[in-house]
Amino acid sequence: MKRNLYHIDEVRFLIIHLILFNHWAINLFMARVKVDFSLVSFFFELTSPCLAIISGYLFFYRTKEKFDFLGKLRARVGSLIVPYVFWTITFFLAYYAMKEIFIRFFHATYWYGPVLSINLKNFVYVFKNPPLVNFWYLQNLVFIIPFNFIIYFFLKNKIAFIAVFLFIIAAYAFSWFGLFFQPRFLPFYLLGCFMGYHEVAVPKVPLNMWATGATIIISTAAAAETIHIQYTSIWAIVLKIVIATFFLVAVYNLIDAHIHSRIVKYLQKNKTYSFFLFAINMFLFGLVQRFMLKIGLEPFLINKYFTLLFNIVSFAAVLTLALSIGKLLKSKVPDFYHFITGR
Repeated sequence: MKRNLYHIDEVRFLIIHLILFNHWAINLFMARVKVDFSLVSFFFELTSPCLAIISGYLFFYRTKEKFDFLGKLRARVGSLIVPYVFWTITFFLAYYAMKEIFIRFFHATYWYGPVLSINLKNFVYVFKNPPLVNFWYLQNLVFIIPFNFIIYFFLKNKIAFIAVFLFIIAAYAFSWFGLFFQPRFLPFYLLGCFMGYHEVAVPKVPLNMWATGATIIISTAAAAETIHIQYTSIWAIVLKIVIATFFLVAVYNLIDAHIHSRIVKYLQKNKTYSFFLFAINMFLFGLVQRFMLKIGLEPFLINKYFTLLFNIVSFAAVLTLALSIGKLLKSKVPDFYHFITGR
């Protein structure tokens, strides 16, 4: 799959844009205002599964001959654990300050739960329950690290790994016992581990104009409809795995077939901001949408078309702000930027 690594960052960056669409209405749900969500309440559920497949793949890529667990652990400390700790603590302190300001000066809450006092207990609590909802994925990635050593030994025996893989799927499907890792993470991560260890290649499919259009339509429909399928049966989970895998293959081939398009050039130019965009988008959505509501746009949200426009504008603003802040930090304080993004 060596050729696949040429596009892996572009694929991941594109998926993070879909995550922004998942988050563009969350703050409105918390805003306690009347909103017509008819045109904006949809969810690309397979974004996290796709990222999990990629993460598992990259961790075990080219480990068949030698598995340097300690080396990979050291790399994960800088690329994942330190940024996760930084962003979690930063947002905990930021939301504490913002909630206090709103309660004391505006006599209103800031939507995000009660104010947690700053003490050791709550510092530990926020790592278990991150202040931003999308950080559950980073949390799962952090806590899976010690288990990778065990996963490696199962990967060395295909039958043993497949047995464990099916057991995990059945455990989720029949609720045999509680697992810390979410069902939209662990099965997909294990699949990625298997493909990475065995260096499975993404099939390359030539796409003409009609094939491109059909692939986009099918992929988008599969992504949007996945949310309605619950993790309540083996076949449902298998179907989700198939859809996520198809989506990754489709996106890879779309990028590969249109390497000179404006969209792909945009992805290539800005892909280094993937982690930063993922980490900060929920916070920026809160600021941008709250500002838009406070300047008098709230009454118009009862109209579904205005709500759609409201979300499109806030999406564009968040994307622009995130990339602008990221580029500013990268140019002015590159060491700090690399520190908080694990680059």
